[in-house]
Amino acid sequence: MFCRGLLLSIPVLALALSDVRADDESPVVTLAKSKVKDKTKPFGMTVTFKIKAGEEKAFEEAFRPCGAATRKEAGCLGYYLNHDLDEPTVFMVYERFKNIAALEEHAKTKHVEELLKKVGPLLDGDPKVKVYVPVGD
Repeated sequence: MFCRGLLLSIPVLALALSDVRADDESPVVTLAKSKVKDKTKPFGMTVTFKIKAGEEKAFEEAFRPCGAATRKEAGCLGYYLNHDLDEPTVFMVYERFKNIAALEEHAKTKHVEELLKKVGPLLDGDPKVKVYVPVGD
């Protein structure tokens, strides 16, 4: 399930589509903060979604406006939805942000809120979020 302020992200993790007050922190943001040691440096995340069979096109269409808007955010370094060629009901979004503050801002945007409303009913289970930091930078 997801919460409104979630990223998709969100990561996304123990994301639940429950009603959460707007001032509550997104579970994805909480996860990223717990993993990333230097909150001022870039990091990446993957969020893997399993979609109900037959809902693949609806999922892609729901993501399109959020992806375009997210890539325009000042703190976004990359945001790309990918479709698993071996498992048609599996999608993965790769996200990269300048820092934790950029993720926090992203999680509060209207386009993320709209995305979460649309994709929640399409999911077949909870999304899985992983956080990554660059090596050698």
